Amino acid sequence: MNIKLIFRIIPVFGLALLLAPSSLMGQRTLDIDEIRVVAPYEPTVSDAFKINDNPRLDDTLEVKPSFAYSIMPRKLSTRFELEPITAARMRGEPLAKLYQGHLRGGFGTYTTPYGEAFYNTLRSNDYALGLHLKHLSSAGTIKDHGYSGYSDNLARVYGRKYFGDNTLDGGLSYQRDVIHYYGFKFEDYENDPIVRPVLDEMNRKDIRQRISQINANVGFGSHHPDSSRIGYYTGLEYNLLTDRYDASEHNIRFKGNIGREVEDPFGFADQVYIGLNATTDFFSNNTPRDTSNVAVVSLVPGISAKLSSVKLFAGLDLSVQSDTASYFRIYPQVGFEAGLIENYLTIYGKLSGGLHRYSLREMLHENPFMNTQAALGFRNTKSEITGGIKGAFSDKVSYNLSVASARIEDYALFVTDTSTLLNNQFTLVYDNVRRLHLRGELFSQFGSRLHARLAADYFQYSLEEEAEAWHLPALQLGLNLKYNMQDKFVLSADVFARDKTFGRTFDELGNPVATELHGMFVDANFGIEYRYTRILSFFLNFRNVQNKSLERWANYPSQKFHVLGGLTWSF
Repeated sequence: MNIKLIFRIIPVFGLALLLAPSSLMGQRTLDIDEIRVVAPYEPTVSDAFKINDNPRLDDTLEVKPSFAYSIMPRKLSTRFELEPITAARMRGEPLAKLYQGHLRGGFGTYTTPYGEAFYNTLRSNDYALGLHLKHLSSAGTIKDHGYSGYSDNLARVYGRKYFGDNTLDGGLSYQRDVIHYYGFKFEDYENDPIVRPVLDEMNRKDIRQRISQINANVGFGSHHPDSSRIGYYTGLEYNLLTDRYDASEHNIRFKGNIGREVEDPFGFADQVYIGLNATTDFFSNNTPRDTSNVAVVSLVPGISAKLSSVKLFAGLDLSVQSDTASYFRIYPQVGFEAGLIENYLTIYGKLSGGLHRYSLREMLHENPFMNTQAALGFRNTKSEITGGIKGAFSDKVSYNLSVASARIEDYALFVTDTSTLLNNQFTLVYDNVRRLHLRGELFSQFGSRLHARLAADYFQYSLEEEAEAWHLPALQLGLNLKYNMQDKFVLSADVFARDKTFGRTFDELGNPVATELHGMFVDANFGIEYRYTRILSFFLNFRNVQNKSLERWANYPSQKFHVLGGLTWSF
């Protein structure tokens, strides 16, 4: 085969090869899709599931092991040494500086000198001692009345000694008060042929009364805070009173109490406390007219319990009255207190009674113009039911509202003593009384700057014999305010109001008549103190600023507007 033939055959054969596949695949058209991969390739491996069953050989024979053992007790010696713990030190506010002495002095209208002194030991864990001296007098007069000067004097020492969980306390005082029976008008006896000559010859000494009192007391008791331990106190007190008209009274008083907290055998109460109070009062009264020796002995066993916010107490007052005859009396002492809203609302109630002997010292303190020859008796409070609510409106304002109803035998009332020449002294009458007493109080304190108190008392008396509750008002109001201005100025206000009162007089036929002494009366008093330094200050007090006299006792008007100023010094 020559070369030309070969070159002719090769193109023919190549064309045949190209056409052969086209004829084989010409039966179906191929679908062509275009795929674009954007994300990178991430190979994955499928989870492998393995057979977790372990081979097990079941044995038809089960054998339980049995152990036998014993324990030989043996003490293990240990040693533990305590290491002292250093007490934590707390830094608080420094204690306020105390001064041992304090003096107050001043002078006022109606020729009124005033002086008062205090002297005390400083802080001590062992003892406390103190001295108190006071003088207040007036040489003023009241128009159309007798000489009304007075003088009040007091000297007192007191102390306290601490013995571990016990305290010994005591005191000694002397009080000397001078008044004048000025409750008469000269014009009332202008044409009296008997009294007028006496008045013409009378001087101040003839109507003067001087009352001297000595008091001594001593007591010993526990002061530990643990109520599960026995707590106790016992005290002895002696009082002596004498006057210018040979009247005297000796009073010896013993008082004691003992108690402790015990477990409630029934398991109901959180706390149970049992106690016993004992009091003995002995009186020896001597006057030119009469001599008497009487005593009152009182024993009060009681128990109190606390269950959550409820407090209950119950007891009996067993009293013996020893006079010309002896009488035994029993009074209930039962009460409760329940907190409905903690710190904001508490209700309380009480049923009580008691026996009380009027003392000459007590009655002269209430009415210094009483005739010291008056007969003194016993007040028997058969029962008194009291109920009320107390609590707070906020952390700055609190309140107390109560109502009490009492049945009292031999309630003492002051009436004019018509046995005296000038009818310028008072004696006592006794009557059985049913008394209703409503009382309301509001207290507020805004830090140490402002203090306020508002109180109201309403009384309703039902008497068996007397026409009125002589010299006792049906309504009494009181408002006390004190404001501290930057510890430089201290302002105070005391306003009192009382409803009309009645005194017993007699008509021409000798029948008792109720005479109105005064209507609604308001007594306003104001004071200001300027603290120049911490130890020196000046004060000015204004009394009875409405400039009206109050006839607290029949024919005894009070002084009108007067001013008292002075200074105080601490050292």
